[in-house]
Amino acid sequence: MLLLPPLGKLRALTHWAPFMLKITLDTIDPELLASSLQEIPDLTTFLSRQLREQAAYYCIRLAAVSFLCGAFLYVIAWWRKGQPYRRALGEAVGSGLLTLFLLALLLGTTLFYPYRVGAFSNPRFEGALAAAPWIADLSGQLMDTVNTLSEQFELIVVNLEELASRMEKLQQAPDTDEIRVLHVSDIHNNPAALDLIEKVADSFQVDLIIDTGDLTDYGSSLETELAARLAALPQPYLFLPGNHDTPQSVELMRREGALIIGEAALEIGGLRIAGLPDPASSNLTAGIEEDSVLLKESHRAAKLLRDNAAKPDIFALHNPLMAGPLLGKVPLILSGHTHRAALNFDEESGTALLNAGTSGAAGVRGLLAPRENPYSMIVLYFSAVPDKQPRLACADLITIDHFPDSFSLQRYYNPPPGQSEPEQARLKKDPGD
Repeated sequence: MLLLPPLGKLRALTHWAPFMLKITLDTIDPELLASSLQEIPDLTTFLSRQLREQAAYYCIRLAAVSFLCGAFLYVIAWWRKGQPYRRALGEAVGSGLLTLFLLALLLGTTLFYPYRVGAFSNPRFEGALAAAPWIADLSGQLMDTVNTLSEQFELIVVNLEELASRMEKLQQAPDTDEIRVLHVSDIHNNPAALDLIEKVADSFQVDLIIDTGDLTDYGSSLETELAARLAALPQPYLFLPGNHDTPQSVELMRREGALIIGEAALEIGGLRIAGLPDPASSNLTAGIEEDSVLLKESHRAAKLLRDNAAKPDIFALHNPLMAGPLLGKVPLILSGHTHRAALNFDEESGTALLNAGTSGAAGVRGLLAPRENPYSMIVLYFSAVPDKQPRLACADLITIDHFPDSFSLQRYYNPPPGQSEPEQARLKKDPGD
């Protein structure tokens, strides 16, 4: 079985039970891979030799462990029965050798039922790989698809800009020392999303961009290279690592010019921005930490915020589960991870919680359920008054269906305390109209 997260599994019946050979791809080091391939004259011979060497090394380790376990179990039995020492030592060795014989017999069954290498010519796909033939056909058209999406996004952004202008006639967004922030998240290595973010940032004239994580799927530098041009945009690009990001990808983004969000607040454009990177971003597994680990981190951060007089205007998280202990400690929390956009102005705590959803339509995952994973991002409007803390006045949620059929722009207002909330302006337009 070949496990390729998050794509799924590839199974082939190469041999009889009880053996199962499982190979998992955790991450890729493109530089090491490229340098290694350049030094290999015959890749097939090299891989065959490596497989034989690793198999031999595994069998030797397994034999040693089996011998020691067999002998150890006999020693335990001897100690309980109180037999003579010399006799027990010899029988312990014999027990270990018997264990080795049984292991050799078990492994030797593969001689009678040999591995069928050709089984991988007709494998069974699971997960996203179940659509492997379709994905293979799609890969040949990937660049054409990206170019088509880029052209459609350009037209959509023009229409979004027009919708925003019409909303100004209903109720104006703040325009006195206004600060605009574009909140994106969960790009998941989607190249089409890069063009969309660049166009929205330019059309809405944002002052900075905040990304709440999962820029990549595996966290490899090869993936990050595709998205690194985001850090080269005219606006400051602030990045909070998510569970799919790795120390390698975070360091590459830092070298490209991105500002990495952490507990120490960054002051950009009159805003103080801090956050908690996902704990899983410190390793290479692209997994999800236990809820208890996430909540422990957020409780620790909440205590620090309570003791700190200079609180951030924006606090970034990847997983919204971590927001609970921080309610009431900060005015605004940005998150992602769920791939579902959500805006909640919590009156009880006074904290606004905004989730950008997935600005990359969930990447490869979006291929399985394209209608359930639209492109989404949020434009935040802050009113800045001299000698006062910047305050979120309203937010525009932008949603674009996968392989764009329709799009929407919804404006949410955050009225000052003590004022009634005005009727929300929600306009939706289909390009086909």
